Amino acid sequence: MFKQAEHPPYLQGIYYLLFVLLGFRLMRTLLAPWLGADLAFAFRSDNFFSFSGGQIRRGLIGEVLLSLQKLGLPSVLIYSLLLILLFSFIYLWVFPRLLRPFRPLEIILILVSGFFLMPSVDRELLMILPALYFFLRRKQDWGFYGLIALSAFIHELSLLLYFPFIWSLFKELLQTKKWTHLVPLLAIAISYASVILIKGSMSLDPELNYWPQFGISGLEDRFLYTFAGKGIVATLKLHASVFLGDPQAWMALPGMISYFVILLLLLRRFGASPMVICYFLAINLLLFVLTIDYGRYYYFLFLFYLLLTQSGMLVSAEKALQSFRFLMPAFVSKILSFPFSHRAFSIALLIFALAPFGYWIGDTLAQPALWQELEQLVDFKLPKYAGE
Repeated sequence: MFKQAEHPPYLQGIYYLLFVLLGFRLMRTLLAPWLGADLAFAFRSDNFFSFSGGQIRRGLIGEVLLSLQKLGLPSVLIYSLLLILLFSFIYLWVFPRLLRPFRPLEIILILVSGFFLMPSVDRELLMILPALYFFLRRKQDWGFYGLIALSAFIHELSLLLYFPFIWSLFKELLQTKKWTHLVPLLAIAISYASVILIKGSMSLDPELNYWPQFGISGLEDRFLYTFAGKGIVATLKLHASVFLGDPQAWMALPGMISYFVILLLLLRRFGASPMVICYFLAINLLLFVLTIDYGRYYYFLFLFYLLLTQSGMLVSAEKALQSFRFLMPAFVSKILSFPFSHRAFSIALLIFALAPFGYWIGDTLAQPALWQELEQLVDFKLPKYAGE
């Protein structure tokens, strides 16, 4: 837990209290079907995407759910429990250790914001597995790269997060001629190529003929299923129409802007070079263009960057991205070499903690994350996204 020499004991009390509050709400949500709610499942419907119609992006979880259910196991319950157990391990053992370098005020602001009080836990938590593996073992070995390859079938955007480490392995192969590196590289290349380039037919046979036997019907009509068939241009048009046409979407701007400031300062705090800062700011910007459920991603991204900066992964990213430093204008490099400021970091955290918060921009509420958690404690209601 926290080192007492570094932080006052009351922080432990605040941490555990908020964890219990958050964990209680998470269990009531994910386990809603087994607690009397009129739902067959409480996570996002795209978890049921499977490989039944060929290669479908993010199809691994759905295929596992399908396979376990055919073996006679309650796969939906098992998956819900897996998410709760993984969340509990990370936030009871790993996350407190990642907070040790921060000041007490900074920790409190992190804990009462959407970096800790997240609106949901879903498949994005599994995208953290490669970084978590490295944090625990301090090795970029075959296990690390195997998890990166596997994460392609959880969410294709993980390629952006882990690209510097893939590139690092490729550079090492060219420099040392260690041909054993080809094995993980080929696994990663095949995984992401199949996800990005090969388009399955999405036959919907399990959705139409199998899952309804277990009370899970109408999956094919849900928004996330229709969304999966949209091209990149149609997706961007949809996101633009939501952002420009929904007044609630504009309330998400303070949180979004302060998040980018926090990310910039966090990377500078741990000595990231301008090249690394530019890269990770750019992929976050791309992620927020391609998706509009920012509230869902804040906690996951913050956790990833804490692991990046405190596990040794940052050193590897620095070495890998130096290959692209010729793309960095000198004036940008000079600007991004500013000294870290605790005051600026605390102010940005305060703005983020008080900013309107929501699962996605079209459902942004005027209340900050902490207020919403307290409301849920007094009058629990299943969120709109549950079983969507």
